[in-house]
Order: sequence, then structure tokens, then C-alpha cells
Amino acid sequence: MIQRHPISPLLYATLLALVLCAWGFRSTYTRAYAMNVNGQEVGVLSSPDEKEAIVSNIESRASDILGEKFDYDADISITPVYVVPDELSDAAQIEEALFEDVGALVTAYGIRVDGQELGYAPTKDDLYQLLDEVAQPYLTADTIRYEFVEDVEVYPIELPANTQYDVESIRTTLHELRVEQSTYVVKKGDTFNAIAYSLDMWPNELSVLNPDVIVDKLWVDQELVIQQPVPFLSVENTTDETYEQEIPSPVEYIETADLYVGDTKVKEQGEDGWERVSAHVTYVNGVEQGREILTTETLKEPTTTYAYTGTTPRPVTASNGYFIWPVRGAITSNFGGRNLWGSYDFHLGLDIACRSGTAIKAADGGTVIKSGWSGSYGKLVAIRHDNGYVTYYAHNSELLVSVGQKVYQGQIIARSGATGNVSGPHCHFEVRINGTSVNPRNYLR
Repeated sequence: MIQRHPISPLLYATLLALVLCAWGFRSTYTRAYAMNVNGQEVGVLSSPDEKEAIVSNIESRASDILGEKFDYDADISITPVYVVPDELSDAAQIEEALFEDVGALVTAYGIRVDGQELGYAPTKDDLYQLLDEVAQPYLTADTIRYEFVEDVEVYPIELPANTQYDVESIRTTLHELRVEQSTYVVKKGDTFNAIAYSLDMWPNELSVLNPDVIVDKLWVDQELVIQQPVPFLSVENTTDETYEQEIPSPVEYIETADLYVGDTKVKEQGEDGWERVSAHVTYVNGVEQGREILTTETLKEPTTTYAYTGTTPRPVTASNGYFIWPVRGAITSNFGGRNLWGSYDFHLGLDIACRSGTAIKAADGGTVIKSGWSGSYGKLVAIRHDNGYVTYYAHNSELLVSVGQKVYQGQIIARSGATGNVSGPHCHFEVRINGTSVNPRNYLR
């Protein structure tokens, strides 16, 4: 062969080596495309189609988030390269990295109150400033900390970059007043009017909220519906306070048979002392909820008060210190001014409608000081009680007690009627203190 082809054997060896090298290169490396974005290589793709798919997906995702057409206008180029297959990039990872740089989503902050989402702000400081505005009216120079009664949460959230924030709307909501319904439980001695006034309400306002309640027939533990406006956010404020207060005079009791059991009488009045107190005081919306006493310092020692306490059993006719209704019925005339038969008149008691002959009971124990006819009152019974109060029961048809007689609370003292200046049978009931008539409703249970 060498004789027929006079070429150097070295050439054949070189050609064979090149063929083998080419075959080895093609079996080890693959053609790929380096992707550059704004002059920086971001990965190696297997084909130009992957680049187009990445750009298309970024534009589609951003458009969905922003709600408008989005064009990805970065400077993108691809360069052919040869790499081993393991060096090819994951197109999904390239897409995700480039999508984050697009800025279609930004980190904002939301606010929730008791699970209710109120809105968003570009920074958390915007929301904390709104919360500080709500708390500010309740804070004092002595405030050491504050928090909200409700569950308030400020949290990060990803939002479209073109989101329009309405911080003013959140401010308005946080400063709103809302009406909460709650109930009042009737206690012993309560009257409908007194309950209303204690709640800063007019009786007719309380009556509208309780249409099924008979105002003259309350009972202990009965629930009345009340309403009161409260802030959307309630501020619990803890203060560090130092103040001076009285130390009540301690009382030592001396037993005596001259008083009834449960009655007391001062023999020698002591003096109250003074002390300086340091305390943590907790308020909710400016109303004190409790105080933790930290230290006390006595400035002036109190002196002892000596008082007698009774040992003699209380007789059944002794006063209990409160009045029961002498009879049950509709109130036909209240205490106070009224027009009677075309002229103004001031009514000194309550007129309680009842049939003639109905039993009239003593509102409390005491001594009968009147029992007989008394002008416009007709047949009248008057009772003086142990505390000096006097009760009148007028217009009776029959009197069942006499002057000087001791009566007990609930004892039947007369029968109702229509004697004296009346238009029909009823019981006129009065309460007099030091000779002056007062509104019986404030003393009845």
C-alpha cells in the first residue's frame, strides 16, 4: 500500500486521531445557548424556544397580577455554546429568578382586628402610626405600657406593584364608634328610672330597648337590654401612679342591749389616717379596671372609733330600712307636676290603681301616727318608721289600725277605696322625709 500511495504513515495516524476526537467531542458535549439578560448570563438553555417560553410566561404572569398588559423589555440575547448535558439550566428556575426582578409583586403590610381585614399600607410604620393615633387620647405622662383589648395583627403580604393604598380609609375605621348590646341585671333596691339614670339614659330610651318589661314590676336578677357606644379599638393603658389616700378609722364595737341586733351607734368617733401609695393602675378607654398596690407609706396613723352594737332581738314591727309596694297595680298618676281637672297641680305621691276593698300593706315596720279622716286624703293611715321617714296611705274605704299601734312590714293596715278628693278607687302612697314629700319610686323595692 505504501508503494501504491506514497504518503507518510503519520498522516494516517493524525487523521484517525482527529476522527476519534470528533466522535468523542460529539458524544461528550451538546450544543446549547447561553442566555444573557441586560449583559449578565443567567443560564444555559437547550434551545432558543426555551428563551421565548420564559419571556412569554413572565409577561403572562405579570399581566395576571397587575390586571393590565405587561411587556418584558429587558435586553435579552442568546449565544451558541457547547456544554456537557449536566450544565444545562432549569428553565423554570431561570423564569422564577427573572420574574422576581420584574417587580410585579411588592411586599406590603396588612392589618387585621379580631380577624377582620381592614386594608393595606406600603410600610408597617404607616400602620403602627395609625394605631398610635388611636391610643394617644388615653395615654398620660404616667403611662408605662399600653395594648389593645382586641386582637390586632400587622403582617407582611405580597401585593401587585400597582396597588393603590387607602391608608385614610383604615384611619377612619380605627376611629369609629360601634354599638354593642349588653344586659343589666336588676339588683335588690333597683327601680327602672334609677337604672336608666345610672346608665346616662332617659327612662323612655331604656323602655324602647325593653318593650316587654313592665317598668313598675321589676324583679331581682331580671335582665334589661342596654346599649352603649364603644370605640372600634379599646385601649388598655397601664400607668405608674403615686397618690395619697385616707386610712379609715378602725372600729371597735361594744355590745349593748339598748340597741336592736344589727343596729349600731357611735360612742367615740376616731380620726382617719393618711398614707402614700404607689400602684400600677389599669384603664380601658379611660375607665379604671383595677390597680396593683406596689408600696404604701403611712403619713398619719388613724385613731380608733368606738361604737355600740345591739344585742336585743329585733321585733317584727321594727323597720327594715326599705319600702315594699303597699299594693300592686297600674300607676295612674306619678309624683310631680300634672294637670288635674284643667288646672296645674303638684302630686305628692303615687296613685296606684286597684279595686275598692283591696288590701293595703305597710311599706315598712313602724308606728301608726294617723288613722282617720284627713280632708282631701279621705280615710288616711300614716306610719312613722324608725329612721324618721313617714309614709301615707290615702283614700281608703276601711282603716284596720289605730294611732300608736306598732305594725310590721307587709301588715294589712287598710282597704282601698275612693274617699276624699278622687275620681275612682286607688291607693295614694306618699313618702315624707323631715316633713317634705319625695318621689316614692326612689325608695320602693
